[in-house]
Amino acid sequence: MLAEILLPIRPELQQVAGYMQKHFRIKAGYLGDFAHVEPHHWDGQLRPALIVLVARLFGDIDARVVSLAGVVQFIHLAARVHARINDEPPGREKWAVDPREGSQYPVLVGDYFYGRFFTTLCEAGIENYLQPLAEVICQINTGGILRLKKSTQPLPATWSEQQMLIGRETAALIALGCRLGAQLAGASDRQAQQAESLGYNLGMAVGLREKKIYCEQADMFLHRALEILQGLPGGESRLILRQLLQYLRQEEQKVLNVG
Repeated sequence: MLAEILLPIRPELQQVAGYMQKHFRIKAGYLGDFAHVEPHHWDGQLRPALIVLVARLFGDIDARVVSLAGVVQFIHLAARVHARINDEPPGREKWAVDPREGSQYPVLVGDYFYGRFFTTLCEAGIENYLQPLAEVICQINTGGILRLKKSTQPLPATWSEQQMLIGRETAALIALGCRLGAQLAGASDRQAQQAESLGYNLGMAVGLREKKIYCEQADMFLHRALEILQGLPGGESRLILRQLLQYLRQEEQKVLNVG
């Protein structure tokens, strides 16, 4: 279903995937041998698709938008790899057999992805976006620190705390990516702010889905995103985004019905 919805932007998604796979192979070998980096179908397409689709709302896109989609995915993968690192590595017998289960290789792979996001910015000629993207990386890592700190406390995180954490760890990057993509496509400042708001609400829903918590709130954020989408330029991309949002809402409803 997701592949069918995203079929109109398949060429752009293939460009992003091809570029990233190219950099998954380094002199030491394939990065997937050293850390859990292989994204699921959902995980590998959603963020690049959102950047491309939001940018297309405002006009034709060029290679810079595709590069930006890759940048956002590199940052996401780096954060995901680091978040999976064991605080207490298993016995040497286990990670000696599978280095992905240790800590040193995944740390290096995550750092490699962060470095690759910077080189991609430079290659695309959009290095002026370094500062806001670096600030988002700080938010992601701050969120991770706060989540670990909270995990050591006796009471589970409240909804407001979870919202703050997911806002930092997931929504901030998607929101910024949508805003920058809109800017690259020629959006006005007001339109870019609308794109950022759309990305934030989508990002909150995505973060809640990935954490497998608060499905009702995830649907609330998706509903807000649909309302914001109505105020953005019409055309094929808005139709695809609406279909994508409706698909995500249907998936959340399935979880709610099962529960």
